[in-house]
Amino acid sequence: MKDSWGLLVQADGSNGDSAHRTGLACALLALTGQSSEAHRFLEKIKSHLEVSPGIYRRSPYGDTWDTNPRCFSRDQASRLVLAFAILGDKKTLWRWLKAMGKRAFFHQNNLDDEKLHWKFPDLMGLGEWCNIIRGMGWWWAYPILILLDLNFIGMVYLRKPWDGASLYVPDLKYALVKYPTPVAWLANRLNQQVSWYQEALHNHALSSNGCVECHELFGELRRREEDLR
Repeated sequence: MKDSWGLLVQADGSNGDSAHRTGLACALLALTGQSSEAHRFLEKIKSHLEVSPGIYRRSPYGDTWDTNPRCFSRDQASRLVLAFAILGDKKTLWRWLKAMGKRAFFHQNNLDDEKLHWKFPDLMGLGEWCNIIRGMGWWWAYPILILLDLNFIGMVYLRKPWDGASLYVPDLKYALVKYPTPVAWLANRLNQQVSWYQEALHNHALSSNGCVECHELFGELRRREEDLR
């Protein structure tokens, strides 16, 4: 489901997670070798979601939750960062990281959209640091990656059934391609023993008011993984 801006929405048309879904689809397209389509999504993200250098919003239209950059959370940003990293867009990655640094690496979501009062924002996550190192090509930080990739093992067992797979599986697959570590390899083996794929399909199914495009792309990711075995 796409809106008039070409961004992904839920089956019911809700656009509150458009940044998350569009970034996720962009990353999955890149991981499955559909580079041209991934770059088209990338341009839409930069054109419609980036409101100033390194500052993003969930959607270009809607209420406070949708349009105010101060409601832009870590789960939204992390999918965009992953897409930028996989596609090698170092300029956009650096612009985002600089904006984060100005906030002491806290995310933008410091506004309670209901009370319109300040709230404590999300802190930059370990997975985002992994993707920054890989996306920026910081090979010299490989020893740090070995430690950071331990986060994948934690995610395998602590994932949330309704959106956990969307928040770590594409990152893990990227880690196996760019600067793979023994920890990432182990996490992938462990991940093959859990029901992440079924959870991803359920989360993005039409019956769950999900995003059909992401549903199909997770299927393609799984097929490519099986073909490589």
